[in-house]
Amino acid sequence: SLLQEKMKPKALLTEKSSLRLTDVVQDMMINRAIRDAGGDQVEDTNENGRQRANSMVDDAVMKKIEEELFNHCKVKESDLKANSGILLQELEKVGILRDDPRLSLLIQTLQAVKKKTFSVIYGIDNIKLDFNQFRKVVKKSSVLISKAFRGQLVVPEFRSFTSDIEEIYNKCKPNKSGKPADYIPQLARGNPSKWGVSLCTVDGQRFSVGDVTDTFTLQSTSKPFTYALSLDQLGAEVVQKYIGREPSGRTFNEIAVDYNGQPHNPMINSGAIMSAALLLYMVKPELSLSEKFEYVHHFFTRMAGGLTVGFQNSVFLSEKDTADRNYALAYFLRERKCFPDGLNNDGGGADIKKILDFYFQTCSMEMNCETMSVMAGTLANGGICPITGERVLAAEAVKNVLSLMYSCGMYNYSGQFAFQVGLPAKSGVSGCVIIVVPNVVGFATWSPPLDSVGNSARGVMFAEELVKIYNFHTFDSVGDHISEKKNPRSQNYEEKSLKLVQLLFASCNGDQLALERAYLSGLDMSMGDYDNRTALHLACAENHISCVKFLIETCKVNLTVQDRWGSTPLQEAHRFNHTRIVALLKKHYALRGIEMDVLEKENYLDEEVNKFTISRMSSFVSSKTSLSESEISTTDKTMEMAAITIQQAFKKAKEIKSNKTYDLENQVNEDNNRDIHGRL
Repeated sequence: SLLQEKMKPKALLTEKSSLRLTDVVQDMMINRAIRDAGGDQVEDTNENGRQRANSMVDDAVMKKIEEELFNHCKVKESDLKANSGILLQELEKVGILRDDPRLSLLIQTLQAVKKKTFSVIYGIDNIKLDFNQFRKVVKKSSVLISKAFRGQLVVPEFRSFTSDIEEIYNKCKPNKSGKPADYIPQLARGNPSKWGVSLCTVDGQRFSVGDVTDTFTLQSTSKPFTYALSLDQLGAEVVQKYIGREPSGRTFNEIAVDYNGQPHNPMINSGAIMSAALLLYMVKPELSLSEKFEYVHHFFTRMAGGLTVGFQNSVFLSEKDTADRNYALAYFLRERKCFPDGLNNDGGGADIKKILDFYFQTCSMEMNCETMSVMAGTLANGGICPITGERVLAAEAVKNVLSLMYSCGMYNYSGQFAFQVGLPAKSGVSGCVIIVVPNVVGFATWSPPLDSVGNSARGVMFAEELVKIYNFHTFDSVGDHISEKKNPRSQNYEEKSLKLVQLLFASCNGDQLALERAYLSGLDMSMGDYDNRTALHLACAENHISCVKFLIETCKVNLTVQDRWGSTPLQEAHRFNHTRIVALLKKHYALRGIEMDVLEKENYLDEEVNKFTISRMSSFVSSKTSLSESEISTTDKTMEMAAITIQQAFKKAKEIKSNKTYDLENQVNEDNNRDIHGRL
């Protein structure tokens, strides 16, 4: 046992040395892996794609950001190294997922480190990095990461936002109304219990809940995108010669044209068939049908940020077998010479089979909710894919597409949807609905059961519930100051600050109508600014008696609230000599049974003493007018001394009053009569 005790320190020393050696080897292997992955060579770029300096250490601001990130990613505050798993988890909390293309270099570097170190056992979620290693890893995506950690993405309170989305999802799930489309045999086999929701913001924040990895064909949800591609390549002036822009007021597959002899709009079958013809005959007309499909498929993939876009051949064949109505529509359009002229086509000799095959192919493209939400997010972002930053469509084309989605996107329910939801949207008979909130977020929902109009029953319910909670309706901005809906685009404190500023400005300027609107919206009329100055403080200081009366009698605000300097609204009114407001406040003090505190009583005494001082000084001035010049000079000095004496008497009065033994009239009369008249 003695031998073991003697050997223990050596064993501990050997173990510690072994651990230190392991750490050194691990660090060497991590540094080599980062170097091999290009961590020392890759230059970071800002949001505009411009390269920043090679060494982030030279940039003091970015170095500080990196230090903050490094400290935030430690398991314990005392740790010397950051953990890669915490970094990835924190990014996922704000909606930046691991398959985001903007994180691809970071993930590749961590994968390279994993292969060459002991982390191969744990994966990329438990790699420990010192500051220099951490800096080299995050440098590849530092702009995105710093924005995410600083709450500068479009939805800063992302977890709260997604919690509400999940709540709406669960509320819609029990809705069993509707049934899958049965006019296409493959769609009739859809599982009515499937229900998924995905979203993608304009900053690439993503969230999904439900059956979001199940694939489905686009059907009519492809129509906005084929029309957008036509607009982007040909321009609105050319496209409007062939496709109208009016709601049809008819079923989506009715054989009819508008007053110009054109399909009513691109969101119904006749207009979508015309979009297919424009892509075939006017956009890169030299391409064959197979090459044209690859061209359009590549466009859809770019819109989806490189996520998987498939093709479901069984649905394509099923659509061809049940396409009598679409063939009738196409022949009707050809009879009316609606189709564009092509290489070997004069408008009346369009190849119907070729046009319809291409139309069915675009409808049979296959995606899931996650992919579809990125496409919706690209429309919300003005044609720039949120997760790649690539401009896929011109902003003008997106504007025109969203306008028609708003007025025509939900079949014969479009007007009602615009009234209740107020957002651009498009539905398809596969059960998919895409909803676009411009400059904020795109949603994709999927549920096969359709209502009587042909829209997904759960998808429509989701949209209606969404705008009940959030101010996404196009016209929610009208009277925004009285809206109780949430605004996900701002942080909670920012939204509160904005409302507070509006409230204080209204009070300061005497805008009683604005105060009434704020009160009706449920705003806390007693809240104060950084210095705890409330609306009542400002109304009292600025002599807005109608606002004071409204705040006291209607809003029932706190009368005794004190600002940073301990001043109450009553003291503010005293300070600026607003006698009517003072009287009103005293009246309500009495009605509420509130006693004035010492400071408020002192203000009352201040007022009385000031009145007395002014009356005495005025008598001095009147007597001064009858004196000679030499006497006036003597009188000036005497008045200066008198003022000092009055101030001393005033201070003494306060001290005596604080001991509750002060008699105002007697004390002031005695002091002033003895001192002032004696000196005169």
